[in-house]
Amino acid sequence: MRYHPMSRACGPRHRVLAALVGLVMLSACSDQGSNPPPAGTDPALRASYDGYLAAIDAARTTVQGSPFIRDDADRAQGESFLSGITTYALEAALNLATEQPLMQLLPDPSQRLGFNNPDNLYYVTRVSDHDAYTITGKRGTSTGFLIQAFSGGLPGNGKDAGATTASIGDSDLHLAADGSFAITLSADRPAQGDWLPLLPGTDNLLVRFTFLDWEHEAPGSIAIVRIGGAGAGQLEITPALAAAMLDDAARSTQLQAQFYVDQATSLTALGPNFLLGPRQAQGQQGTNVQQWNLVGNYDLSDGQALLIKIKDVTQAKYGGLMSATPWFDTFEFIHHQVSLNRAQVRVDGDGNIRYVVSARDPGVPNWIDTTGQAHGVLFGRWQEVDGELGSEYAPALTVLDLSDVRGALPSDTPTVTPEQRTSQLARRQQLLETRFRDADPAQPEILRRLHAIEGLLGKSLPVQLRDDELE
Repeated sequence: MRYHPMSRACGPRHRVLAALVGLVMLSACSDQGSNPPPAGTDPALRASYDGYLAAIDAARTTVQGSPFIRDDADRAQGESFLSGITTYALEAALNLATEQPLMQLLPDPSQRLGFNNPDNLYYVTRVSDHDAYTITGKRGTSTGFLIQAFSGGLPGNGKDAGATTASIGDSDLHLAADGSFAITLSADRPAQGDWLPLLPGTDNLLVRFTFLDWEHEAPGSIAIVRIGGAGAGQLEITPALAAAMLDDAARSTQLQAQFYVDQATSLTALGPNFLLGPRQAQGQQGTNVQQWNLVGNYDLSDGQALLIKIKDVTQAKYGGLMSATPWFDTFEFIHHQVSLNRAQVRVDGDGNIRYVVSARDPGVPNWIDTTGQAHGVLFGRWQEVDGELGSEYAPALTVLDLSDVRGALPSDTPTVTPEQRTSQLARRQQLLETRFRDADPAQPEILRRLHAIEGLLGKSLPVQLRDDELE
């Protein structure tokens, strides 16, 4: 779905208000249990609807019981996280019919989940290992492109979900003269053409188009059809299918809530202001198989900053660092500089990148904004690295007063004035909104399926964005 202006957050107070709006929306939908669907509604569908609302309530209990919640700001962030996973789970469930799959853009910028990278366009779909599919599209000019096949359910649906079974990227791809591609997803290798193995247990795909140079790299496109199937026409939403979709969304909502709370609890328990890594990703939980990770957290008082010094990984095709909520939701990234990639940072003369993580703008180039959140997580990525990343790439961290930041940086570090920052952020917004605009051709069919279920129920379902809210 396209980015919607109502979800634009300008600071902590706006985020709290937005989260409270989400709380009212989700609570109102949960309250519909006392005002059930009309008497003529299919009994199995009614039961699935009740179970779906109960799952949202159970997920709220899990989220709001997180041990790292300290205050109302954290509780509001928890509601924002709950709203995001509720929408994510429902939209993924609307793509449950593997005989007519859709390659959908998920999550949208307002549905940030699991270190959603502002440098990526993500596409997801559900598949069956009993079928075969054709994946087509245009490569575009993004720095990276990768399709991963997973087993065990959606990444985040439990500790064993999202295990990589196969992948295909630029080094395996054969493009036509116009930049188009066609890939067969099947158990057996086709006689010709590019092939992504469909191994037993594979049930979903994740596609990444990764952008480094936001000014000049152009998006590609991607679509999927089942070989011998009905194509991308409208899927008939029967009461039985609607019930199965709600059951799937209910299960995912609870599993996602528990998974991210558990992950964040483990990370928080290791102590404040640290980063682990770099470590090579193993392709679990949807992580990029071509990636080295850096993960940790920050915990800062008002007026403090975290200085992170990392040796520049020049042998990586892509690199970046970002900040996120304790639940691993990337902070609002359309209007805030919560991420910087390798093309956006200043590298100092000694070959190091020095990031400054803080709530207030320190007036330096490599600022990572925490959007006013006192504590959260940090995540770094390096992709398609030539060789290994040893201990010399481990980061050095220093907590200092914001007023001391300038003295801790090289003397030739430029000053970024408030006017320059405003201009940078305005350009960031423009480039991101341009990238996401019209990036989801599956949106009309996903919305049609949603409305079909609501028509069968005689009730609206809790989602974060609706078609009447789109730009």
